[in-house]
Amino acid sequence: MREHIVGRSRRLTGYFCGIAFGLAVLVAGLEAARVQFLGDLGGATLYGYVAIGLLGGLVLSFVAGYLNGSILASWAGGFVPAAARVGPPLADGALRDAATTLVGSAGGAVLLGTVGFVAAVEKHRHDSRTAELPEPPSRFALLQLVVLAVFLGTTLLVLSLFV
Repeated sequence: MREHIVGRSRRLTGYFCGIAFGLAVLVAGLEAARVQFLGDLGGATLYGYVAIGLLGGLVLSFVAGYLNGSILASWAGGFVPAAARVGPPLADGALRDAATTLVGSAGGAVLLGTVGFVAAVEKHRHDSRTAELPEPPSRFALLQLVVLAVFLGTTLLVLSLFV
């Protein structure tokens, strides 16, 4: 189980997590600047913005999961677009609200990253039939990781609602 949480290479997992953290900080800052200078989005623009963020998070978590086999790196990839939720409280200067939103964003990131990781494992399983690739996690191990991720993600989301 550890090899699927940490991945094939701890160093590569660290790189993915570090890059994702840096991108998440950049996204939160850009969102705070956008709220400060442009105001709130409305209607179709908001839905397009959310769709692009979700697609970007899925792609990042898929790439991290496929290249390294680490659900932790996939969660970090899912955190990049989720960090945009922290922007508005940062723009208002409400640090307590920003911390609460950060916990909820982490919960959403775990769930989004898990979807990307599952897609990566299934793609890896398909590709391993025709190429020499390391053994992908079994479906039972994948199910265990998904249950862990759903528990962790929903716990963080619920915790952010009651804090």
